[in-house]
Amino acid sequence: MKYSALLLGTIALLALNTVTAKQYQEAKKPNIIFIFTDDQDHKMDSLQYMPNVQKYLVNEGTIYENHYATIAVCCPSRVGLLRGQYAHNTNITDVSPPYGGYERFNTLKLGEDYLPVWLQKSGYNTNYIGKLMNQYSVNNYNNPIPRGFNYQEQLVDPYTYIYNSAVFSVNGEPPVYYKDAYQTDVIHAKTRAALKRVQAQEDPFFLWVSPMAPHGQFEIGKGGSMKTSDPIPAARHAHLFKDVKIPRTPHFNPDQQVKTASYWKTLEKLNATMVEEFDETYRNRLRALQSVDEIVGTIFEELEKSGELDNTFVFYSADNGYHLGQHRAFPGKCTNLEEDINVPLLVRGPGIGKGKKSQVVSAHHDLAPTFVALAGGDEHVPSWVDGGVIPLTKALQKHRKPVSKESFSVEFWGLDLLAENYANANVIGPNTYKTLRVISQDYNYVYSIWCTGEHEFYDLKNDPYAMKNLYTGATNQLVNRLDALLVVLKSCRAETCRDPWRILHPDDKHVKTLRDALHKKYDIHYTQFRKVQFEECLGYYQVTNEAPVIGQHFLANVTDTSQQRPSSTEQYIISKFDKRADKSNEDGQFILPKEYHELLKLVPEPNQAVGHAPLGQDFEKYAIPVDKKLLETPVKWAEYNFYGFGS
Repeated sequence: MKYSALLLGTIALLALNTVTAKQYQEAKKPNIIFIFTDDQDHKMDSLQYMPNVQKYLVNEGTIYENHYATIAVCCPSRVGLLRGQYAHNTNITDVSPPYGGYERFNTLKLGEDYLPVWLQKSGYNTNYIGKLMNQYSVNNYNNPIPRGFNYQEQLVDPYTYIYNSAVFSVNGEPPVYYKDAYQTDVIHAKTRAALKRVQAQEDPFFLWVSPMAPHGQFEIGKGGSMKTSDPIPAARHAHLFKDVKIPRTPHFNPDQQVKTASYWKTLEKLNATMVEEFDETYRNRLRALQSVDEIVGTIFEELEKSGELDNTFVFYSADNGYHLGQHRAFPGKCTNLEEDINVPLLVRGPGIGKGKKSQVVSAHHDLAPTFVALAGGDEHVPSWVDGGVIPLTKALQKHRKPVSKESFSVEFWGLDLLAENYANANVIGPNTYKTLRVISQDYNYVYSIWCTGEHEFYDLKNDPYAMKNLYTGATNQLVNRLDALLVVLKSCRAETCRDPWRILHPDDKHVKTLRDALHKKYDIHYTQFRKVQFEECLGYYQVTNEAPVIGQHFLANVTDTSQQRPSSTEQYIISKFDKRADKSNEDGQFILPKEYHELLKLVPEPNQAVGHAPLGQDFEKYAIPVDKKLLETPVKWAEYNFYGFGS
């Protein structure tokens, strides 16, 4: 009897423990992992060449096919994601000073209230590995240390864009480099170590992994000449994809140029030699992504080992897309082409459909509020955030701040279009534009207005490669709705970004979509709105240059309007950028001064290809402190166009 009672008691205790463990697992907040590449295309099929992405994310998760970057260049895009805002609200509109970079980010105090802080307040252990943003360097890595991270290992400039020079600052400590190591492999090893660390802790974790691949490589020649080249793959991947070519879609190097606003009309048909060079660039991009794909495999293997897989959301995306020959364009981004703005978004986790494709419309400024919603911390998201919550799960489908139903705007400010890998191929002509995208089951429209006064209107549902500009033949009924909607979205803030129709129809709650607004009873209503126009072509954001602005409502919650017009100091910096001949040779190449070049070489590059095999768990033995001379010598790398190669 005693043994029976003891046995029954033991069974009851085990049952109680089992229920308790299950209840704990159900009550525990989900972990969130965000894999964020640099310049990865979605429209040119790069995901198809990543077997682990296919196995773990495509087959076991959902692809959100209508996800967009609202500014197609890295620093503004990354800051917009971190803040949940459009670039016209962060006022980070460039990759370089005075309108972009880590120092401006801190001058505007944007790093005091952003995603990692919100997640920490939500009870999360926050971690970051890889590239943060331009101008985080050997000179300012701890001035200040990025806030909101329990643990961070950031790539530091001027080595961020050099594949075989892996230089990191850990938690704001003096940088170290990893001798003869491939940069993505170091990020891979650090990711593995981070997962082991965070999974041993009780708090739910957020881990952001941000490899630089497949961004182009920065190269500095013996004489100090600076240029970009193709991505450098790990040695073990250099032989792959020898016969792969850029998809030959109808808009790839067309016989007739059909995109003609601003500089587009000047682009000539690419010759066979250039096309082959572009194909090799494409192949090298795919090769560089293989080491990223290995990171994806390790993440899921570690989650499976720890038992955390079923309680973890894994996101995969990129800061912006990339174009290669579409509409005759040289390699790069920064345009309003779908190749540049439509970026990958793959999600796997509890409640996410397996092997599915979603047509939900979303943008990068929606990711931060979505992450925090998954973390159960909605109260920590400020009211000024532009983005809404993507309806990933049944619970999020009922969120009180959903994403904009079908529309968003794309913006850019630039005086020319940078052509990567081709020093003398920059396209002179303004690259300042506002683009409206409206996507639903019934229509898929692109409506653009350039600072030159030119217009574009494409119906991508019937013309997916934008081969026919319909603007001159479009009905006034349609164009005036699109233009009015762009008026709102180009300067929207907070809730007006999520529901722009409330501004256009303040007394009619029935109008929630473009289809609703197209009813003929609103024809007269839409004749009252001024059209979107620029006063002049500027390379920076200035509210008064971009008319009209509807109501004083749009002037609330601005990050820092005082910095929208350049100060005298900034004008001096701009004038230095304009005098490019002073820092370039007769071939148009920028020349890094000898003393700076010598500083750069204090972190030696290997003499041969690296990355023959992934790094093991003992990778930290390769870490070497960076020479103090490099840390203590202030260098303004941006003055030599260091970030002007398409960062």
